[in-house]
Amino acid sequence: MRPSIRRRLLMLLTGTVLTAWLATAVFTYFDARKEIGEMLDAHLAQSAGLIAAQLEHEFEDMDDHEATLPRQYKHERKIAFQVWDKKGRLRLRSASAPEARLQSQSEGYGDAVIDGKRWRVFSRWDESRDYLVQVGERYELREELAESVASHLMHPLAVALPVLALLIWLGVGAGLAPLGNVAREIQRREPGNLAHLDEGSAPREVVPLIAAINALFDRLRNSLEQERRFTADAAHELRTPLAAVKTQAQVALGARSDAERAHALASVVSGTDRAARLVEQLLVLARLDPQTALPDGQTVGLHDLAAQCIAELAPAAAVKGVEMSLATCDAANVAGDAILLGVLLRNLLDNAVRYTPAGGEVEVGVTCTKDAVLLAVSDSGPGIPETERAQVLDRFYRVLGSGEEGSGLGLSIVKRIADLHRAGVSLGAGPDGRGLRVEVAFPARLR
Repeated sequence: MRPSIRRRLLMLLTGTVLTAWLATAVFTYFDARKEIGEMLDAHLAQSAGLIAAQLEHEFEDMDDHEATLPRQYKHERKIAFQVWDKKGRLRLRSASAPEARLQSQSEGYGDAVIDGKRWRVFSRWDESRDYLVQVGERYELREELAESVASHLMHPLAVALPVLALLIWLGVGAGLAPLGNVAREIQRREPGNLAHLDEGSAPREVVPLIAAINALFDRLRNSLEQERRFTADAAHELRTPLAAVKTQAQVALGARSDAERAHALASVVSGTDRAARLVEQLLVLARLDPQTALPDGQTVGLHDLAAQCIAELAPAAAVKGVEMSLATCDAANVAGDAILLGVLLRNLLDNAVRYTPAGGEVEVGVTCTKDAVLLAVSDSGPGIPETERAQVLDRFYRVLGSGEEGSGLGLSIVKRIADLHRAGVSLGAGPDGRGLRVEVAFPARLR
């Protein structure tokens, strides 16, 4: 069963009230015992004083034998008194009093155990010190009075707790009503309606939830807009190589000579390669776009990764006559995803090799500073004008007059992977002011 906030609040609040009520009852019980004890102690002293004041008149007509007063009330068995003369003879006692002295001491308060029952006793002499009066009371009476006070406090709980639970249930329901209103408003919306929810009439506690939902709407809107732009641009970019492939295939079908047919088929292969590369880059971007952070960072050695990527592209560079080199420092480690960093390096190297003329150079360098690990790829190609360096990081943007075919996605892929690694990408002039230098600065978290 799904957890319910309403039910949880009901249980917490009723449990809290019940606990507080029980704690109050326990405190009241012990406090009542103390107050009742003090009050009854005073009553014992007062009763002993009254009996002592009446002794002279009571014993004028009595002989020397012991007298016992009959029991008249139901609680008298829990209260007792004795009167002893100075010779140690018991002259008068209540029906509930034993024949032995209630306590051995002759003055003040004391505790005694008689027939297994605990008694509270007060003793005093009369004014002439002829008679000793002892008045006792069983502790059981005191406890019964304290329990009665506490139990009377608990009696209303049987009625109050269910009523309180009902009121809490209704009150929590009313308090959670704004959440229901938000849910119903979202349910009534069309899928394409990503307008902000109104925060004006919402309670203060619900505003953070509405703000989070509105922020989610903003991210969804941006994501959908990017997806629409990406789809439109991808369709446009794919249309060009596919149209070229179709045209060259038609030329090959209508060719009148083997040379013409071979040239057309070679163009078909070239156009197919271009379309395949474009599709591969589109798939990489489609995989990267939904990610907002790397799942699990691992230690990646940039030197080894750069050497591996150079080895993969070395055949293509050799065919074109481009020399590739690697310069590095020790312990050039970064935290990231080795596969994605490999994609980043291959895109940088592929761009550098393709745009570097025959006999040119491509250099990869990894340097370590106090705050960053810098990966740089430099070439001796035509470079990129300073006014266009920021734009080439956008998707499908190509520098005119470069002499090379491309989709304009390589550097945008590099930028996206760098963003996921919290790295910065900067473009500048190559060695001696010629060509292009692309530098990626990674945080120096792992060494």
